[in-house]
Amino acid sequence: MSSSTSTQSIPPLRSQRNLCWKLRDDYFECLENITPLINNSNNGDKLIIDPISVQNDEKIQELVKRFNCWKKKEEYEKSCMTSWVEYFNKRRHLELKQRELLNK
Repeated sequence: MSSSTSTQSIPPLRSQRNLCWKLRDDYFECLENITPLINNSNNGDKLIIDPISVQNDEKIQELVKRFNCWKKKEEYEKSCMTSWVEYFNKRRHLELKQRELLNK
């Protein structure tokens, strides 16, 4: 077993988890705050700005960069375990989709 494998299996410390959650919340809040700005300037097309769409859509990536959320994204992804980032992003995506369905 290599040392990098064993290092990756060590659970994060409480302080590391708290930092991860804070940076996740900051990033998600930034996305939440820019969504109305983007939708007001987007010719009537309503976009849901969630972490999955940022990850997969170059147009949304450019908007996120323009509205200064990109740095928060990078800090969040750097401070959290990759599996956590994937989980949090999927969970947030589903939460926003459910919110959209309930508001129709």
